[in-house]
Amino acid sequence: MKRKSVSVMLVAAMLASVLSGCGQEAQEVPEVAEAPKETVAEDTSGTDQTASEPADLTGTVVIWDWDGGTQQKYVDKFNEVYPNVKIEVQDVAWDDYMTKLQTSYVSGMDLPDIILGEMAWRGTLFEMGICDNLEAAPYNLDRNQMVASSVPLVSDQEGNILGVEMQVTPAGFAYKRDLAKEYLGTDDPVEVGAMISDWDAFLEVGKQVSEKSNGKVKMMVSLGDVLLSTIGQNVVDYVDGDKVDITKKMTKPLETTIKMRDAGIIGNVEMYSASWYSAYAADEYLFYEAGSWCPPLVIAKNDTEGEGNWAVTMPPEGSFNLGGTTLSVYKDSENKEVAWAYLEFIYFSELGGSYMYDLTGNYSCYKPYYESEYSPMDKEGPVDKFFGGQSLVKYYIEEAAPNAKTAPQTKYDAIINDVFQSLTPKYMTDMSIDTQKALELFKEEVAVKAPEAEIQ
Repeated sequence: MKRKSVSVMLVAAMLASVLSGCGQEAQEVPEVAEAPKETVAEDTSGTDQTASEPADLTGTVVIWDWDGGTQQKYVDKFNEVYPNVKIEVQDVAWDDYMTKLQTSYVSGMDLPDIILGEMAWRGTLFEMGICDNLEAAPYNLDRNQMVASSVPLVSDQEGNILGVEMQVTPAGFAYKRDLAKEYLGTDDPVEVGAMISDWDAFLEVGKQVSEKSNGKVKMMVSLGDVLLSTIGQNVVDYVDGDKVDITKKMTKPLETTIKMRDAGIIGNVEMYSASWYSAYAADEYLFYEAGSWCPPLVIAKNDTEGEGNWAVTMPPEGSFNLGGTTLSVYKDSENKEVAWAYLEFIYFSELGGSYMYDLTGNYSCYKPYYESEYSPMDKEGPVDKFFGGQSLVKYYIEEAAPNAKTAPQTKYDAIINDVFQSLTPKYMTDMSIDTQKALELFKEEVAVKAPEAEIQ
């Protein structure tokens, strides 16, 4: 079989904690009750069926996954309806995934029928040209049935949809209710969100909190939290072939971040360090980035005595995407119809949405699910009590997702994330670095990691 030439740029330093958290570990919740068989048979989600009955569909599908235990829960539900399809989940370590995929492809080795694309390397995956367009036959996915913020995240630079999201991942800002009451006068998410509606307001609130607490309480744990948020919010078209406009992409985020640093309202903790994780249980920080996967997998796990003391609100200047994993069908798969039957059943149907929510707490990207009999909108979520009874699914799906800033992924996004992580400690400690100097350092580092690019 002929392979087209691809660049084997091995992504050596992936953005580990913030992005891997959304896929590596699933929360333990009770098994979901089996749905009535007649309901299952009717839930086809509008695509062509290659077999008259689910039991008539046969074949074997291979998935590479770093969290095979969670995937297997979905497989078991799928096989209750499609008993003659074998889904083989093969474990591949998260930090080895892209390397194995690239080297296997260029060497002509077998690839899985279903490929995962973590946000840290998704742009690189899509540019390899190995993922099928899911709006074409035999898949016939309808993008209008996808939560709108997910569409750009699963699209390549030409607008082709190359995957379905494992979960919807808009961001919020989580905060401690007791600290909010003490220093902001309220713990109501709407009122708190209004107080920090933009970054200028966030800055002024931070100064007030610092004054009231005699400098003890900071707005966020790390300067990296601010920079990562503002990078996510600055959705611009900054890549044109080999021309990469870092000035356009990074000037506004760096300007905002340096302002926060100079005001002294942000903690001096290195992002993803042990101290950063332990800060969730501290009483020194008000706000924390919170993608939809963070409440159960990061916040509740690191603040074990914090039940009832958390809430989530809109970040300054609106939501943005934080993390996520997509699932694609390999373009040379010999089992495309069967692979899509699995992906559609679990990740793009009403019933599949209910399985995901009940088994792992994930929010499906399938929009009709939220208006169906399976909708989670009126259910108490797995960690809603931890968040003082706030409905997290209503926040993330009804408030955050509709306004979340998202864009198609490029191969340079992973490089920007890598450089952001390496330079942030320097920005934190060297107060002589202003916005312009920070930008020049950023451009220099990107140029080293992308020597083929024309950095602007």
